[in-house]
Amino acid sequence: MRKFLLTILSTTFLWGPLFGQTVKNVQARAEGYKVIVTYDLVADVEGQKFNVELRSSINNFSEPLKEVEGDVGPDQTAGLGKSITWNAIKEMGNFTGTVTFEVVATVTFTPLAIISPDAKTKAKPGKELEVKWKGGDASRRLKMAILQGNSTLAEIPDVGSSGHYTWQVPKTFEKGSYQVKLFDPGKPKEAAVSAEFQLRKTSILVYVIPGAVVAGALTYLLISNGNGGNNGGGGGGTLPEPPPPPGGGA
Repeated sequence: MRKFLLTILSTTFLWGPLFGQTVKNVQARAEGYKVIVTYDLVADVEGQKFNVELRSSINNFSEPLKEVEGDVGPDQTAGLGKSITWNAIKEMGNFTGTVTFEVVATVTFTPLAIISPDAKTKAKPGKELEVKWKGGDASRRLKMAILQGNSTLAEIPDVGSSGHYTWQVPKTFEKGSYQVKLFDPGKPKEAAVSAEFQLRKTSILVYVIPGAVVAGALTYLLISNGNGGNNGGGGGGTLPEPPPPPGGGA
């Protein structure tokens, strides 16, 4: 007689570019010589994909069970009431004892998302703009485009895959609303577009000197020049006599 006594262990596996995903509500039941394990998979970001494995205490959780089917393996998405069927008799043969199960979910893909610029970002022509993102395929280098409405104003063919790029805003760009678009050239439909950010022109300060001050300065210069070049004389000077007109005069 083959008998499987079940105890349950659920786990949260924190591998991948983002943490916070959880495997919850793990339950198991025997149906003949098969075991049905159900679980809920909660993603940290919509659109994440996982590689799901079913492990057990039979081999001290060192390797995943092989004779499994259902919501297991690569490209699994978040959802409730997911189910894995383990063909125990096919994988183990004769077995009597207690088995503890562990569902392991590892993030394999997180959709590309732009962190900055955001709606609060204010940039200026000729200055640097920090572009930051998360997710995507870390092995793929991205391309960046600058959008204004439905128009593409500039393209940067390679911004790398580090999650950070510093863009020098062209001086020719006018003030207005812009967006950053990031995408894998091999998968252009999986692009991420930022919120609209504002581009503002650099302010120029103009100082205006009141006319009264200018007139006072000119009057002072005229009076000072009337001293005949004598810087040490006392009292106010007078303007010199103008020269006589050509041809003589009274």
